[in-house]
Amino acid sequence: MAYLETRIYEISTGKLKKEERPLRILLLADLHNRLWGAGQQQLLDAVDRFPADMVLCAGDMVLGREHAGVEQSVLLFQRLSERKLKVIAGNGNHESRMRQRPEYYGTQYGSYTGRLKELGVQIPVNETCRMNYGSMPLYIHGYELPLEYYRKFFVKPYNGKDLYKKLGEPEEEGYHILLAHNPVYFRHYARWGADLTLSGHLHGGIIRLPGIGGVITPQARLFPRYDRGLYEKNGKYMVVSPGLGEHTIPFRIGNPPWLIGIIIKGTG
Repeated sequence: MAYLETRIYEISTGKLKKEERPLRILLLADLHNRLWGAGQQQLLDAVDRFPADMVLCAGDMVLGREHAGVEQSVLLFQRLSERKLKVIAGNGNHESRMRQRPEYYGTQYGSYTGRLKELGVQIPVNETCRMNYGSMPLYIHGYELPLEYYRKFFVKPYNGKDLYKKLGEPEEEGYHILLAHNPVYFRHYARWGADLTLSGHLHGGIIRLPGIGGVITPQARLFPRYDRGLYEKNGKYMVVSPGLGEHTIPFRIGNPPWLIGIIIKGTG
């Protein structure tokens, strides 16, 4: 069975009081309906080792193919719900095309998301989940990037207007987490006001070379800038998952799957 690494990142914010308990988040992305042992137990063992306040999914938990199975993904969400974990799942390009192209995928998207919602999973599609964490207002935004920004062999210029159109201006008060599957446009996410962006999509660059990093993306772009890990820009952060599964290119070299824990500490 493949080796699964757990990575933990700590970031700080003045929007949370320093005496309040840090917010602990588990990031899942790019499972692509993979099974991690019977009942997803290998992945769940890693989940249990990082007590979290919530699980956030940055997309592509399934395979966007006609008649593709979703059972392993649903099984994972079921097991997470049994742990009474709050789960919020954004769409990646695979879920997006299932949703937007019913002429190819029929009722797959509705059936899949319906099962997740029955388990208590929230699925914000260009919507915002609002809550409080301690004294801090917390906003979790699910952003669905248009499908043309996922084309192979091409990076479409992006000016951020679509983000404002779909989600509006973020509230001045509170902490904003943006579920944005494609990390390529981080500077626009940060400029919009995302304190923390959670992404995946690039699978860590598939092949990793020492001192260089990821080599190629699923879109066949070489040496991606934001392939995996923690990034910062003008006090805004992004965490990129290398994913928990594979699809078109079914291998990894020097690039194991990650389960990511994020600890947000207050300095206010």
